[in-house]
Amino acid sequence: MIRRLLLSPIALLVVASCGGGGISRDETGAVTKGGSEDAFDIQVGDCSNAELKEETTTVALVPCVEPHSHEAYFITEHPDGPYPGATALEIFAEQKCVGAFAEYVGKEVAESRFYFTYLYPSVSTWNDKKDREVVCFVVARDELVTGSVKDAGV
Repeated sequence: MIRRLLLSPIALLVVASCGGGGISRDETGAVTKGGSEDAFDIQVGDCSNAELKEETTTVALVPCVEPHSHEAYFITEHPDGPYPGATALEIFAEQKCVGAFAEYVGKEVAESRFYFTYLYPSVSTWNDKKDREVVCFVVARDELVTGSVKDAGV
């Protein structure tokens, strides 16, 4: 099951598991204190245990040492130009996310116990914020994981 998610200028607040406030990161960029992060500031290796919504501007992050269901594993930019439409962005995102999945997790999507989802620009963020970013997330199936899934091989 692949879920397609769209970045939107409509603020749908995802409640942070640790309460209000911003996140903290260590010198390597890893989240050490969870909180809400702007969807445009997600980094590879960021973890979340919140269900990502179709239209999202913030994502509740947790340290990866805590139980979580999502982990950002690849970030890419769609080529510039006029807004290509949701279908074209979904095709682009799926190709890029599938291509990067095995390199991050250590196993192809079809063979893994994990699957993936992604965030991509809406027409508003494309035009108003010059957003071209696609963020791919590994998603745990019916479980929470503790620690990074990078090179997990499962």
